[in-house]
Amino acid sequence: MTEPQTTRREAADPFGEWASSKDVLMSYRYLASAPRPVDRTHAENLLRIRRDLRTPGGAMLAAPLAIAILDAAGVNVDPVNILALTQVNVTVIDHGRRIDDAFLAARVATEARSQIFTEVAIYDANDRNRLIGLGSANWSVICPTPEGFVYPEPGEGIDEAGDVPPLWQAYTGRRRDDGLLEIPGLRPEIGAERLHHGPMLVVTEAAAIDAASHALGTDDIGVDQLAMTIVAPGRVGPFVAVPVSVGTSEDGAACRIELRDAGRNDRVVATTVTRLRPVN
Repeated sequence: MTEPQTTRREAADPFGEWASSKDVLMSYRYLASAPRPVDRTHAENLLRIRRDLRTPGGAMLAAPLAIAILDAAGVNVDPVNILALTQVNVTVIDHGRRIDDAFLAARVATEARSQIFTEVAIYDANDRNRLIGLGSANWSVICPTPEGFVYPEPGEGIDEAGDVPPLWQAYTGRRRDDGLLEIPGLRPEIGAERLHHGPMLVVTEAAAIDAASHALGTDDIGVDQLAMTIVAPGRVGPFVAVPVSVGTSEDGAACRIELRDAGRNDRVVATTVTRLRPVN
């Protein structure tokens, strides 16, 4: 089968392939992620841990933390280069059942010709000496950012007072008849030219929680570590989150999820490895 032809436009616009989506892209805005630059290589971010950003057991989800990590890095790196995210990692030290807000201190660790490496320390916003997580992100440099780039303003998030959908549903995910989670296809909110990393993180983490809950016999679990590697752009869809490895031990489970582009011969778009354990 011949793959659909696509047009790459990253070098032609200061927003690259996100140009047609930037005004409605939800990855950061839905979470009300609010980064600000401190200087050229440092930034801060604040993320309220709403109830939809938690597991059924009340532990913090790792995917929103990863998205906030990328948003914090973006205010430093996006104005300089158009980039392709290749890897993001989050290690959670405290599952945050009693934490209302997370404070992120981000820095650009290394800027090389073809790659950029960023790091983040995550703290309880009400006690900024209390470290609750660590993160990192790696990026491939595509080209310098053309003039005209302005980092998007933070969003207002959602009203928690009413019915709030599970995060994977908010990021356009749905459950198929066979029980797997999928993102039906591209749309401006999640990427018009290619799938944004936000929905990748959210849906693959949700698939890992499903698999771990089944394997461990409880949904009262927390995510200790999440690592996602992006290996190809998601161009067509549906994008299906497939558990390919699930292992358990006395203290938890590990899951490897592949996000596959069904419209491109099931090509693997990203892999997410997650470590989870009961938190009761």
